[in-house]
Amino acid sequence: MTIKSSLLILSLSSNALWISAAQAQTTVTQPNRQQTVTLNIENMTCAMCTVTIKKALQKVEGVEAVTVDYDSKTATILFDSQKTDSTALIKATTDAGYPGSLATPVAR
Repeated sequence: MTIKSSLLILSLSSNALWISAAQAQTTVTQPNRQQTVTLNIENMTCAMCTVTIKKALQKVEGVEAVTVDYDSKTATILFDSQKTDSTALIKATTDAGYPGSLATPVAR
């Protein structure tokens, strides 16, 4: 291999590395928008109440997951904090006939 061909190969491989680096994209991390809150729920008298409460909460925009526990009379909700808040969640349960209140502070 001659010096000229060695320089050409080195030059080509350097360009390939440069092109790869130039095409790399920067990833911007989004702030954590998911929050979890637990509500104390009043007026739960049977297992069907949990279904009604869950459906009411799932209708709120931004709600991602709902767990309703009849025994502890609570609902735990995972939601997008950019789309809703705990006030809207409490309103949804109250409008369904099951007044709610915060059992835990909002996790960030």
